Amino acid sequence: MNDYTSLPVYEQKQRILDTLAVNQVIVVQSPTGSGKTTQIPVILHEAGFSAAGMIAVTQPRRIAALSVSEFIAKQLKTTYPGLVGYKMRFEDKTDATTRIKIMTDGILLQEMKLDPWLSKYSVVMVDEAHERSLNIDFVLGLLKRVLAARQDFKVIVSSATMNAEAFSTYFDGCPIVTIDTVTYPVTIVYDPPAIPASTASPSAAEALLAKMESTIDRVLDNHDTGDILCFLPGEKIIKDCIRRLAAAPFGRKIHLIPLYGRLAKDEQERVFETAPFGRKKVIVSTNIAETSVTIPGITTVIDSGLAKLNYYNPRTYTASLNETPVSKASCNQRKGRAGRTQSGTCYRLYTRKDFETRQTYTTEEIYRTDLSEVVLRMAELGITDFEQFDFIAPPGHEGMVGAVETLGMLKALESDNSLSAIGKLMVQFPLVPRVSRIIVEAILRYPDVLEEALIAAAFLSAQSPFVLPPGEETDARKAHHTFRDIQGDFVSYVKLFRTYTSMKNASKFCKSNYLDERVMAEILNIKIQLEQIVTDMEIPVTGGGSMDDYLCCISAGMIQFVCVREGKENYRSLTAEHIQIHPGSSMFRADPLFIVAGEIVRTSRMFAMSVSPLTRNLLARIDPDLETQLSAARGRNKRAAGEKPAAPKNAKNAAGQGAGKSAKDGKPADSIRIGGTDFAVEKIKGKKNVILPFAQLQNALANERDESRLAQTGGLRAKIKINGYELLAGEKAELVFRLAKALDLTPLDDKDWNRKLNVQLSREGDAAQLIRALDLILKTATAKTKSKELGFICLFTDGHGSYWFKVSRGFATALNESLSSLETLIDETAGTLDDTQKTKLNAIYRKLNDLYE
Repeated sequence: MNDYTSLPVYEQKQRILDTLAVNQVIVVQSPTGSGKTTQIPVILHEAGFSAAGMIAVTQPRRIAALSVSEFIAKQLKTTYPGLVGYKMRFEDKTDATTRIKIMTDGILLQEMKLDPWLSKYSVVMVDEAHERSLNIDFVLGLLKRVLAARQDFKVIVSSATMNAEAFSTYFDGCPIVTIDTVTYPVTIVYDPPAIPASTASPSAAEALLAKMESTIDRVLDNHDTGDILCFLPGEKIIKDCIRRLAAAPFGRKIHLIPLYGRLAKDEQERVFETAPFGRKKVIVSTNIAETSVTIPGITTVIDSGLAKLNYYNPRTYTASLNETPVSKASCNQRKGRAGRTQSGTCYRLYTRKDFETRQTYTTEEIYRTDLSEVVLRMAELGITDFEQFDFIAPPGHEGMVGAVETLGMLKALESDNSLSAIGKLMVQFPLVPRVSRIIVEAILRYPDVLEEALIAAAFLSAQSPFVLPPGEETDARKAHHTFRDIQGDFVSYVKLFRTYTSMKNASKFCKSNYLDERVMAEILNIKIQLEQIVTDMEIPVTGGGSMDDYLCCISAGMIQFVCVREGKENYRSLTAEHIQIHPGSSMFRADPLFIVAGEIVRTSRMFAMSVSPLTRNLLARIDPDLETQLSAARGRNKRAAGEKPAAPKNAKNAAGQGAGKSAKDGKPADSIRIGGTDFAVEKIKGKKNVILPFAQLQNALANERDESRLAQTGGLRAKIKINGYELLAGEKAELVFRLAKALDLTPLDDKDWNRKLNVQLSREGDAAQLIRALDLILKTATAKTKSKELGFICLFTDGHGSYWFKVSRGFATALNESLSSLETLIDETAGTLDDTQKTKLNAIYRKLNDLYE
């Protein structure tokens, strides 16, 4: 569209200018597609606002900052840097002539440390404010301070049609300018899958994808005009969906395009391309397509009702990426995508009752994220009474305390909350505090590994570059293993980086080593930019020093993620326990006494990511008291082991009601109900255990409509009973339910498998025999001959060509040992397997790896 004045925003052009003339702040509210993001900066520029200072537009995402600046530059027939420019972390395309500056909200925060009153700017427009990211909330609070100090300063808060009143209230009742767009009626069809929409288990994910496929088939049969937009919660399920739809009978009738945050800009812009003649465009997207991207031509939306949101625990300093039902506001935003150009249809893959019980708005990020970076920036700006800062939504005491404790452990704050000498160096870098602390430790104590510290910081600031394409898992892992080092992932990163930068053909290198070319290029760019910052500080960048010194730098920043082993497979940090090394780590097969991790994340369990081993001597160098503190934490854990577990959320009648009494819903006391079936709860060794007869459990799980209840069992334990045998006795009920849905737990008879099978790869034919037997992994069988206890068959190896199967009572041991043995098998059989054998090995590896999600 070249006639920009026909966009709906121009109908309110004069009202925007008149209202802004007599108010310091206005809220502009409109649906996506009104033109507010690209045209309001142009309207302000043409009205003369840029003569008094630059017009800034903040965006929550890099990709949006880039595309918006490109659009405006093209409209104004200029190139950047010039009249229009953009700036984001590690990339600045502005110059002295720039009057319209598009930037990420984090960049505005960076600029305010040098210019707290934004003297170069006449207007700041905060776009996509309804997303309520932590940076947006912090920016709004800081802008409020600028408004009080500068009467000539203007702020525009730009929001979709969600809770604009909250912004008006925050800015003392400022006016709201509403831009109406032509909307067409959207018919809502509630059509949930057989199992409530979820990717928490293979069966639920399969049901969701099957429903997505059948719904698209239904739309094609109806010969509906327009394109289709599907919402799914994450990258993995989107890729699975794309593969499934491509292989469907109607695959040749559709033009498939994925959309998620990790995609490069040119790949994301494919959503705007026209489908080939005779095909219907089908976009499969995360929530990025809710408001950030306006895609023309959409008339059908298929909504899973799910998204993945980050949550942070300030007590344990651990993060999790949780799949969660989206809010009513998000559901309606998704629905609205279908009615922008003509009437449309929204298929909701959940029930009307489910929709009606959802929360109105998404929980703001400030309540579920690490606040340490914001608190560090406050201290930099001279704000030391952190809890009194005027946030639009106060984050709460616990979040602030966790942030201050984190910065205290990093030695970034003085006792009065001002920046310490270390903190003053940390804020020079546009990085999260833990990562900037790595660089500062190198500057102050270990200058001979400063270059290595910059490399580590670059890797920790980007996505993982390692990719595992379906069907190529074994080749990919073999390629990744070539960069392994005995000192773990952080040293592997240095080896990989130096090999990558020495290659004449980086693209070919990435392809042959199963690396994401875009991510590797980003890592290189980040390292270059960080090196420039250090050089500008007049500090020489040197490298080649001791890897022990390098790991001390890592640990200074990641001190909260220094862990000690407790038991065979578990680690604990100062605040978190039951941590396992993630299978993607080069340390997965090792079990050093002490480790440092780049992150601790909860998925199906608590995982340490980016892991390197530490020694007692290194621990003493990092902090003389650290080993004592870890030992004390381990001791507290042992003493707490006998404490009464929390009552399970959906088994409240099991705690506190006497036997024989009935609950209000009619189920017996001391029981839980799953899929309409009641299961008894007994105390075993002081802990509540739900007793699960196998046949009843299978029926109950098939009938359970709300799978989220299965993950809300608190401290409840479980035991499956199969034909007089016991399985998973004492494991957490949440895990037992998940495994019962994901695996076939029917036990093998002893005569159906060779318990004494021992394979030597050096013997002819043994490798083929082993590959054929891999289906045994994670099947159930008696733990010992004539035993009444069942366990999981797992694969073991001595690491020197010998493999055998054994039954482990614990599922975690069976999974870890089997995947570790498969990793060794991949190395030891490289180049010797035929295509059929590789396909089998890939499938088994993928099955086990998926169980870690």
